[in-house]
Amino acid sequence: MSTVVSMYLVGCGGGGGSNVSTASVGSGNTGGSVTPPPVLPVTYTRQVPVAGDSFTYQHLVRDDQGQSWTYYSTEQYGNTYRGVTGSASVLNDKLPKAGYFFAGKNTSATFSYLSLYDANGAELLFSPRSVSSFPCSYSQNYLTAKSPYSLGQTWDVNITLNCTSGSSSVTYKTVRDTGSIVGVEDVNVTAGKFSTLKEVATIKELTTYTPPGGNYTDTSKDVSRTCWRDTVSGQYVKCVTTGFDSDFQSSKPGGSKNLIITSELIGRLNASNVGVKALQRFAGRWNLTIAGNTGVNLIEIDPTGTASYLFGISAGGLSTDYSSNLLNASVNNDGDISITISSSSANGMNGTLSGKLDSLGGGSGVINLKNGYVANWKMSRQ
Repeated sequence: MSTVVSMYLVGCGGGGGSNVSTASVGSGNTGGSVTPPPVLPVTYTRQVPVAGDSFTYQHLVRDDQGQSWTYYSTEQYGNTYRGVTGSASVLNDKLPKAGYFFAGKNTSATFSYLSLYDANGAELLFSPRSVSSFPCSYSQNYLTAKSPYSLGQTWDVNITLNCTSGSSSVTYKTVRDTGSIVGVEDVNVTAGKFSTLKEVATIKELTTYTPPGGNYTDTSKDVSRTCWRDTVSGQYVKCVTTGFDSDFQSSKPGGSKNLIITSELIGRLNASNVGVKALQRFAGRWNLTIAGNTGVNLIEIDPTGTASYLFGISAGGLSTDYSSNLLNASVNNDGDISITISSSSANGMNGTLSGKLDSLGGGSGVINLKNGYVANWKMSRQ
């Protein structure tokens, strides 16, 4: 028995702290036993994204009433900047990330937001564009798994997101997020094969906000989520979420809010344009301004790269109306946009609009009408 105890202490770094222990062996002879070095946990340090890095996801939602639908989201990082945070006015590096959601041709589902992150991936601020009271900031950094990541890492986040509008403040949502890193796995998704960390989490969320009518509306989320995080970028490449989520309520009468949401990375671009491009990163509504015209027009691009809607454009004394048609209206994987506008109306717009969406949030080009009018245009995310 004494032999077993002595070896156990050596393996744990005990036994008085010596690296060598004398153990009793069978016949009573003694021999030296060298303690093997401790096995250090494998860690994975997140490669901090740079301006222009983007990630595009496809999300498949299924409810327990047999319905399913798909939407897309794209996130793009901006330039790191230094800003003042907290009452102590401490300067911290911040990494802004803009996100855009788009669900087919259902324009009411278009949604955009701005977030700020630190180098560890902690979210500092979240400002949803669809909420009238913003900006919004968390009561503390929203940090789940922390870089450098390691197997067995856990978190328990209990946090409040507060928004301000003028002199008023409102609690937008409270979140309880608990989870852990439970494994290291290779995962194949549309955007490629990734070495990932498997995370399992439970999220409870209560959202409270004031709509334009002034009445408070409460929505809740109580879900279990398993995600696979890329060990290099720190971005999720796949997530499966199950549970009750009122944000994705079934449209079927009497339908349930108990859902399964499968999210998968389908496109990624880094600053040098290496990666898998996805047309869906351009999907959504864009504001269009034409030089010499004060009006703001709207163009909507669907997930297939088709410019499906053109709202109220006027230029060169002409305008789009009910008789206007969009011909060969498309955006390709590189962001090149080409639209032919055809109208049977005497004062209707006829001509072409071409150019390039040079980022997820902007673009420019030329509109050239058959009446001789030529002007530059710019587009920006709505």
